[in-house]
Amino acid sequence: MISSKSLMVNCLELQLALALWALLSVGCSGPAPQDRSDPIVIAAASDLAKIGPAFQVAFRRLTGYEATFSFGASGQLAEQIRQGAPFDVFLPAARSYCESLERDGLLAGECEAYGLGRLVVWSRQYRLVTLEDLRQNANLRIAIANPGYAPYGLAAQQALEAAGLWQALQPRIIFADSVSHAFLMAQTGNADVGIVAIALVKDEGGNSLLVDADLHEPVEQMAAIVQSSARKDAARAFIEYLTGPESRRLLESYGFERR
Repeated sequence: MISSKSLMVNCLELQLALALWALLSVGCSGPAPQDRSDPIVIAAASDLAKIGPAFQVAFRRLTGYEATFSFGASGQLAEQIRQGAPFDVFLPAARSYCESLERDGLLAGECEAYGLGRLVVWSRQYRLVTLEDLRQNANLRIAIANPGYAPYGLAAQQALEAAGLWQALQPRIIFADSVSHAFLMAQTGNADVGIVAIALVKDEGGNSLLVDADLHEPVEQMAAIVQSSARKDAARAFIEYLTGPESRRLLESYGFERR
């Protein structure tokens, strides 16, 4: 016959064994899986502003991950990363900004090129046939992104210099914070013309003149994972999507060319 005292001891031993098993199970299971509904934050050049929502939808459908974008001039975004901004992915429109962060150990892995941006002269009202038309109409105000930190602004300056127009047009050039800001100025009439990314003028109507790519350095679309990201698996999944066939078709529909 088993005594009540023995039963109590057996019960205590069973409880201790179950508690120990629970602790060991937790310890061996590893970290909890990341919540895919918690979005990664992508620091993206503003030439991607119109295509960003389509990226979000396709990325969610293919991977289950969510993404949110912070758009701006590539140089300004790079500086924010240097200051510790909580970004997971960096998508500048210039190789130089990406490789500078890579050299300084602020990116995880190498920078990857996924496309080339194209430059257009756009106006809602005025039809331009050549860049020389910018000189002929002495009243046109021309918006470009600031060449000091915006790749499309630098490309615009280089194109105008190569065409022999930069000095003549400088008094009428308005510097914007980013290429999307330059386009907004042309849209709203704060400038008559914007020299901007082709991706921003899609479905906008107006008049566009494609700038000869030989007049400026390539506008290289780059991608990299930020070293400080706590969501590297999701960040890596986004770059895999970005360099894949579905993204390539979407990019081409917005005027980006293959690298």
